[in-house]
Amino acid sequence: MQMRGFTLIELLIVVAIIAILAAIAVPNFLEAQTRSKVSRVKSDMRATATALEAYAVDHNAYPPPIAYEGPAPFSVKDPTDDPEEGFTPYRLTTPVAYISSLPIDVFEVAEEGEHPKKVSWHYAEQRTCEALGEPDHLRNIAEELTVGNPSGIRWMLFSHGPNLEHDEDPPLVHYDPTNGTVSRGDIYCFGPGVGLR
Repeated sequence: MQMRGFTLIELLIVVAIIAILAAIAVPNFLEAQTRSKVSRVKSDMRATATALEAYAVDHNAYPPPIAYEGPAPFSVKDPTDDPEEGFTPYRLTTPVAYISSLPIDVFEVAEEGEHPKKVSWHYAEQRTCEALGEPDHLRNIAEELTVGNPSGIRWMLFSHGPNLEHDEDPPLVHYDPTNGTVSRGDIYCFGPGVGLR
């Protein structure tokens, strides 16, 4: 009795069917992965916002941002410092743990060398903006993004979002998935009490 195997045509048909199924499934998987990352950033921002508010209750002020270099405070002496270039401070984790660890932004910037190491989100707070000579910085961003009550904003967190770019060119837009899963816009969180945009 002779054993019969698959013909070359049958094998090619099976490979073609698998390729078609993969072509359908991979884009859906990538879109679901991006939506999951956006949800994670928003959830982590809410936790960080709670930590910022708890810190402010204990210290009667929000913590100053840090620079790229690590736990050193953001320099208010350097006139080239931009209020948006500070990051969430480590003092939220130590000596009192308002949050167990600083979440790392899952949307790393696409430009080579833009961030020398993995960082949390960009963070700015009102006192540092005033010390840098830009007292209206937070209010101006909030007004451009049509955030309610921009005069009451004391801090801002933002992530680069799924397009992995620092979208600082006017007009500023907040990330909105209805414009496409990987669309222009940063993910913002304003406080106190304003929330995500």
